[in-house]
Amino acid sequence: MTGRRKQATVAGMNKPRVSIVPQLVVFLGSMAMMILELVASRLVSKFFGTSLYTWTGVIGICLGGISLGNFLGGRLADRYRPEVLIGWLLRLSALLVFLILVLDSLLQSLLADAASLLTGVMVLQSILVIFGLFFIPCAALGTFSPVMAKYALEKQAKVGRTVGSLYALSTIGSIIGTFLAGFVLIPLLDIRLIILIVALTLAGMALLFPSGRRVSLLVLAGIGLLFVLFQTLDPDGLIGVAGRRVLFSRYSQYSHIQVVDLLDEAGQPLERKLIMDGLTHNRHVSSRPDELLYEYERLFKALTLDNLARSGTSDFSALTLGGGAMTFPAWLQRHYRPQRNVVVEIDPLVVDLAYRYFEVPLDSGLEVAVADARAWVNSAARRATATTAGRGLFDVIYLDAFSSFSVPYHLTTREFSAKLASLLKPDGLLLANCIDIFNSGGFIGAYLATLDTVLPHTAIYCGPRFNRDLRSTYVIVAGRDDQIPPVLHGDAGEAVGYRLGLVERAQLGTANHGLVLTDWHAPVESLMAPVFLGSID
Repeated sequence: MTGRRKQATVAGMNKPRVSIVPQLVVFLGSMAMMILELVASRLVSKFFGTSLYTWTGVIGICLGGISLGNFLGGRLADRYRPEVLIGWLLRLSALLVFLILVLDSLLQSLLADAASLLTGVMVLQSILVIFGLFFIPCAALGTFSPVMAKYALEKQAKVGRTVGSLYALSTIGSIIGTFLAGFVLIPLLDIRLIILIVALTLAGMALLFPSGRRVSLLVLAGIGLLFVLFQTLDPDGLIGVAGRRVLFSRYSQYSHIQVVDLLDEAGQPLERKLIMDGLTHNRHVSSRPDELLYEYERLFKALTLDNLARSGTSDFSALTLGGGAMTFPAWLQRHYRPQRNVVVEIDPLVVDLAYRYFEVPLDSGLEVAVADARAWVNSAARRATATTAGRGLFDVIYLDAFSSFSVPYHLTTREFSAKLASLLKPDGLLLANCIDIFNSGGFIGAYLATLDTVLPHTAIYCGPRFNRDLRSTYVIVAGRDDQIPPVLHGDAGEAVGYRLGLVERAQLGTANHGLVLTDWHAPVESLMAPVFLGSID
């Protein structure tokens, strides 16, 4: 009996010890990977927007880095002791992740306005930036799994159970990282702070391994001190370039937002801009608040005045989808005091900035709703059906939610357009600001064809400097009244817009191939590809 006990004791001593450290490293490493991937999309959005192409680049580059890391990690695990190797890999990963902040600061100075400084193939440019920022950090994170697999197998005898648990925890970590980043971290924290947390977590995990603990502590301290230094030098990311003063720079739940003053040679402000994801959305001159600086705003104004003149009343109601800095709705409120002037803007931070920086009074009379435009319209359409007996709620609807980098497809479809039509009064107008290149004309042709299915009369207007080969702004008009003027005039009688004729409409129809945008099929990214890929001046 004593001999059996001794044999059992010896066998127990020879049995590999169970350790949860490999599982913990794989779990937290996978969580960090997904957090970093979602953060990547936000960081590059200020240069290239949040288009399908940007997301594709982020996912592809990150997966490529992970794959290379898996390969290199396996090779390294065969050459070095995994319990020593993983400590160095964790410390290296922490430094590489923190380096993203340094490189991003440099890019922000070099590419202060990517839409004007970068020309040519925007997709290639975005991929190069994503590669430079994230490929090597993702490769470093990808080395964890093979190294920890070898480490775990040295500690545990059951190969299948060990490998299976590592795969499962890796997937669970990715899932939790995705939800944690999307629902908690990004909405609540500055992107820079999220990157700091990831870097510190990686360096902290290296303390789980005895080898190199002093180095790990130095890495932790170094990252913390460098972050404090960055915050001291530029706490809000407000370092600008010559001729510009950055007043505000933050990531919101939806985009990277800046408020920028353009300066004259004496350093005095000339013009204020609201920049979202690298594109200027609103312009404002404090000394000339009633001047509409965008061509589409002047077209909106002329079409609105023409509609009021034909209706013989100044008592009207307006709805703007996509408020931004609310320069046009505020102008409308100052000059015409509509019966209702509703603005729907999805981003609460943008609304706050409009009040803080663009001289929109809190008591202006605007009805501002913070909501997704489609969700708000769906709700309003139900109310209109119940209360107006089909007579509609608004005389004019302004759709100002499209850009050359990103078109929210769910606001372009036939189903959504039908809801907008139900909100229009019998003689009301839908005015949509669109961007396209006429000679490709994919998007404006498809959107016109879509509106033709829900309202009997449509037209498309361009500005006086219409160029078929360059990116241009167009205003598409749809309504039940066929009295749509061929020429639009400004206050001094000058022409501010022209209606495209039958020949141009036919060309758009040919380019469009009869496509109607629906909830089931709205390929707006491919339709806008010529604009996104072309030079942007």
